[in-house]
Amino acid sequence: MDGLLFDGLTSRPWPVTVGVEGGRLVARSVEADPDGVPLAGLDWPLTAIRETPHSDQRLKLSREGDDARLVVEVAAWRALAGETRPSDRRRELGLVAGLTVAGLGLAAFVFVGVPMAAAPLARWTSPALEARFGANMEAQLTTPFRPCKGDPQGAQVLAQLGRDLAKSSDSPFEIRVRAVRAPFVNAFALPGGAILVTDDLITQAQSPDELAAVLAHEIAHVERRHAMQAAWRAMGAGMVLDAVVGGGTGAGQQAVLLFGGFADQRFSRDLEAEADVRGIELLAARDISTQGMADFFGRMANRKDDPRLRKAAEWFATHPDTGGRANRAQAAARPGRPALTDADWRSLKSVCRRQG
Repeated sequence: MDGLLFDGLTSRPWPVTVGVEGGRLVARSVEADPDGVPLAGLDWPLTAIRETPHSDQRLKLSREGDDARLVVEVAAWRALAGETRPSDRRRELGLVAGLTVAGLGLAAFVFVGVPMAAAPLARWTSPALEARFGANMEAQLTTPFRPCKGDPQGAQVLAQLGRDLAKSSDSPFEIRVRAVRAPFVNAFALPGGAILVTDDLITQAQSPDELAAVLAHEIAHVERRHAMQAAWRAMGAGMVLDAVVGGGTGAGQQAVLLFGGFADQRFSRDLEAEADVRGIELLAARDISTQGMADFFGRMANRKDDPRLRKAAEWFATHPDTGGRANRAQAAARPGRPALTDADWRSLKSVCRRQG
């Protein structure tokens, strides 16, 4: 079976041949040195492999604690691995089926079973369904929190910065970044690739590298399907399906519930740490300095108890352990080019400034 290996050491993709040997997944690069030794490869236990959708026809295989990622065709992988390892999906399906068979009923499934099964449900959600859900959510959220209509050039700069950072991402979704007016400091990754950045966060950012770091972190949440996982956990199956369909009675109330559930999302420390690490990788892949992540997190952590910055309370509510994350980002900081030119940064800072 053929595949494409991202070894976590460089941004280069390696064409590889993939096989199963003694209960282990083995991939070796097609390219080799003069002695015939492959230039890249991996050797993972089948039981440690995690599957996430890469596109409709491809899967991304990864292993916890390893930066490498292997992209393979779905059908070929199923044929190769179907009879050689316990299926993670079957185990996860057993969780959902067990909850249902236990007689908890529909209400218990929605309010107990769905949150418990949020991670596998997010992985099972097709990219097309997630994109549709995210589009409806974005439309509902941008009613109370209106998109900024300041400098149009700034809006273009912000959107392009998101697209540039996403070029090294494995996300099956197009990344779309918009600035919105909201009375707090935060940024939200929605299912399907939309990212909303509040005007107060743009004000707090002191350099383009800081804003780029926040965007890279949110893009990582999209890539790892954390946003869809949060949606399943916060809203339950019924609300997710309602949001996918859209319309219906009580739409305004639904919008409030959607925002109340999603804005209050609290990714676990593990998921936040995962997004930080991946965000640093995305910055480095574009040769952008990663110091901005340490600077922004560090400043936010130092201001946690400042009564003058009550708007920042939203950030701490949804981003746990900001101080510890600032320290880890500082330890991993590396130099690079500025994320934006001075002129583009000035335009972006005016994206929410009222004109006229």
